[in-house]
Amino acid sequence: MPRPSDTSTANGAKKLRSYSASEIARNIQSFETWSAFQGCEEVSFHDLPPNIEADVTKVFDVTGQFPEEWLDKSSKVYKGMRRCMASDFLDFLDRAYKASPKLFSPAVLAAESKELLCDIQTVFSAWNRLQKMRQSSRKWSEADYVANVYNVFRSPAVREGDYRAQCAVALCQPLPSFEVTPQAVRILNAKTALPDASIFVPARLIRDLWHSAKSPFKILKSHKSVVKTGNVGGESSFRYQSTPCAKLSDTPSFEFASSYWEDKKPVHHLLEDAYRQNRMATTSAVRQLHSLHVQAPIFGLVWAQGTRIHSAAYPGPPPSARTRRTSGIFHEWNLDNPGDMLQVFLLIRNIDEWTVGPFVERIIKGVDHLLKDVKDGHQFMPWKRKGDLGRLVPTAAQENSNAATSTGKRKPARRRHRTS
Repeated sequence: MPRPSDTSTANGAKKLRSYSASEIARNIQSFETWSAFQGCEEVSFHDLPPNIEADVTKVFDVTGQFPEEWLDKSSKVYKGMRRCMASDFLDFLDRAYKASPKLFSPAVLAAESKELLCDIQTVFSAWNRLQKMRQSSRKWSEADYVANVYNVFRSPAVREGDYRAQCAVALCQPLPSFEVTPQAVRILNAKTALPDASIFVPARLIRDLWHSAKSPFKILKSHKSVVKTGNVGGESSFRYQSTPCAKLSDTPSFEFASSYWEDKKPVHHLLEDAYRQNRMATTSAVRQLHSLHVQAPIFGLVWAQGTRIHSAAYPGPPPSARTRRTSGIFHEWNLDNPGDMLQVFLLIRNIDEWTVGPFVERIIKGVDHLLKDVKDGHQFMPWKRKGDLGRLVPTAAQENSNAATSTGKRKPARRRHRTS
């Protein structure tokens, strides 16, 4: 890991700057420290809460989306397609069927799938470009893959959601049940991450949550118990807590992200780095949801030769009992395979539809629940921090005077690394 540069404090002492999110992601030990203070664990898909698992299962279900008429060479539909479409595109569909036959269904009518047929030609274009890049002797950068392959078919798949590129998001503060140690401060002080792409809920769908004078946002923002939640290392302004973004929007409002994406070239160690950085962003988004009483998953996508997808669900601070870790927790697709690339396209469409549908319903329900709880006297728990966590670490004199005293907080247990 690159060594942070020195800075000087007011009393002349040298202080190391905090690590960035990308630096943390490139170092497994640093990432394990950050994860431990957030209570993160890699678990099985079926460890998701049942009500969340049901939604995630629907998002991942991409079967039976295309009409089998597209493949039936004796049908009028196929003959019409052959007259007006490139033979390479028809071969692409045939290869997709042979690799993933469940994508096609006799119950889906070609007459009702004309728009979808136009849409998936962007997938064919992206796949074609990828094959040409594979055959070239040129060395391709991450930006080349993004421009020539990823964005060609993924951005058209987002039709309703708010698709954002390079939107900086705030990282969450450590869970209050953990004691911040001097060794961990430079890691935990990381403030932002920069996903390559993200999907947000369009403001028009949740405007009622903040627009009027009696909206939940305005009531919560001015409620005395919410105003008093700030502390050293915490953020007292509810406006900051209402968005996952590092930069506030022009209008005080709620903002919610449903998915964060990270792009990397198809090199193994870069893929793992991207996955860890993506987990930092998705974890922070889920912490925001939990703070606002919204129970919902966040979908993380890592883009390379194969697209790795995970779902982060945060049910609250973990109990003292250890949760298990497993391998084989990812859904992966190989973009060289026409069937897999079509599945990823359909998956993004599903995430988009979920973002403007069930996710919005969960947001409204959660914020209403938060408003009721705050009115009933329950404390609002901020997730986003501001300031230097080093101020929470006791000085040497304090440590000596408190050596025989328990702090009442626990240090994160050492985490075992995954084995492959």
